[in-house]
This record gives sequence, C-alpha cells and structure tokens, in this order.
Amino acid sequence: MISKIIDVHSHFTTKEYLNLIARHGASLEDGFPLPQWNAQDHLALMDECNIEWTLLSVSSPQPYFTGFNDESVKMCRHLNESMAEVKAKYPKRFKFQACLPLPNIAAAINEAIYALDVLKADGIKFASNSRGLYLGAKELDPLMAELNQRTSVCNIHPHRPDPIKEGIFSSGPVPLYEFLADTTRAVLNLISNGVILRYPKISWIVPHCGSFLPNIYDRFTGLSKILIPKGLMQDIDIRQSVAKLYFDLSGNPAPHLLDWLLTVTAPDKIMYGADFPFTTSELIKNNLNKLLLMLDREDLSPYKELILYKNAEELFSIH
Repeated sequence: MISKIIDVHSHFTTKEYLNLIARHGASLEDGFPLPQWNAQDHLALMDECNIEWTLLSVSSPQPYFTGFNDESVKMCRHLNESMAEVKAKYPKRFKFQACLPLPNIAAAINEAIYALDVLKADGIKFASNSRGLYLGAKELDPLMAELNQRTSVCNIHPHRPDPIKEGIFSSGPVPLYEFLADTTRAVLNLISNGVILRYPKISWIVPHCGSFLPNIYDRFTGLSKILIPKGLMQDIDIRQSVAKLYFDLSGNPAPHLLDWLLTVTAPDKIMYGADFPFTTSELIKNNLNKLLLMLDREDLSPYKELILYKNAEELFSIH
C-alpha cells in the first residue's frame, strides 16, 4: 500500500469564469464540456485515492478574447485570488499555479509578479498557445526572465490551436488529438529557441505522458543535425533540454505510454496527474488502479514512490 500520492495536474473553475466563456460562445471551444469545480467533491476524491495534496490550475479555454484585454486581466486576477483562497482554507491539501492574461505580455508580467510575490502561487500555468502566441516566442523573453529570477515551476496545458481546420473529426473533440499535438508543438518551440537552457531556473512540466514528444524525439534530434549546420535552427543541445523537463501522467497512462516516456526521460522526472474535474472521479480511480499495477512491475517498483509523490515533493520543496 502506497503511503500517499501527490497530484500535479488538476483543474479549477469558478462560475465567473464559466459565465465569461459562455458569453463569448466558447463553452464548447474544445468540443468538450466545461465542468464545475467545488472543494468538497475534489477533497472526497483525494481522500478516496489517498492523494495528499493537489496542484490546481486553470485549463482551457484561455480567458482572453480579442478586444477584451481588461476583461482578461480581471478574470485572471479573479481566478488567481480564488485559488489562493482555496489554498489558504486548505493549506495542506491544495496548491495552485497562476493563470496569466496572455497574449497581453505586459499584463501577464504584472500578474505573474503579483501572483508569485503576493498570492504565493506555486508557479505558473501556461497554455501551449495563448490565442496564437506560442511558448518559446521571443516576445515572451521578458516574462521568462521574471520567472527565471523567481525559480518558478511552470506547467504547460494544451490549448486549441488557431487557426484549425474545421470539419475534421479531431477539430471537434480537440483533446483527442489537437491537445497532444499543440503541447508537443509548444515544447519543440521552447527547445529549438533555447528557452529551456537560457532560463535554467525555470522548471517545466509537460502533461499527458509527454504528449507526442517521446514519439518524435529521435526524429527531432536527427533533423537537428541537418538543420543546425545549415543555419535553419539554433545550435541547441536537445538532449540537455529534454533532460531538464518534468512530465505528468495525466490522461490514460497505459503501459506502452509510460514505457515510451521512459525512453526520453528518467523516473525522477515523472509525476502523477489526475486531471480532475475534466476526468470523472470513477475514471480517475480506474486510471490510478491501472497505474499502480504498472508501477508494481519489477523494473518500475523501485521508482514507485518517486513517481507517486517524492518527485513532486522535491520539485515543490516539501520535505
């Protein structure tokens, strides 16, 4: 019996956030219903699953719509203060990563400083792209400098790419394919533009078993040997960049996905993620049971506690 579990990938919503998304006709932007969140249901699930504490963040859609900058700034502040209140009420059960009003970079820097310094957020959540502005873009360097100065932990959450071809099946239920593709796109951009190595004090968490990164890692490193000498890509140490990444097991951590992930990273970089409330409590329990069986394998059992809670404790400085 495992002593405890830490969840680094679960989500938070408020009525105000859901109402804003609805006003902009974006409730089904991802082709996926947006759930309501409440502490009682979340704590009940955590108790049943032996989850000691959970890291909350805002999922998708990004609360930013063209022409409504002030609205986005106010909503991100509301979400961050609301998550801070939950953390204050349940200090041993919840932590949170702040939401930023990107692509408004100046406002995002102000909100990051406020959230980290005043609200004591436990890091920053980034959308893979914020209405077309991707992680790794040079425009984000001033924000990265602030986060590097604060040794921030940043998790990446996929967002609907823009533009996207409508009428294709995967453009409806965006989490099926586009989420994984867009996360991978953002990570490749972070690596190829040198962000991970230029800002070494930032820790990045890649969701959903690494998305497609394990599948294309060898292709990426192979192509870089062609692109770099021709001046079509910065001279970046891809292996060193990927070695710095952390990964969570949110989604459906089937045995082959975990094995693929371990081809690009080590057990001390992997953490558990439940994805509540977008994933139902019953499915979370089923997925967790499958994961526990996987971690009982002879080759993985020595790393079981690392993956389930010790890595998260180390990353978030809890001893």
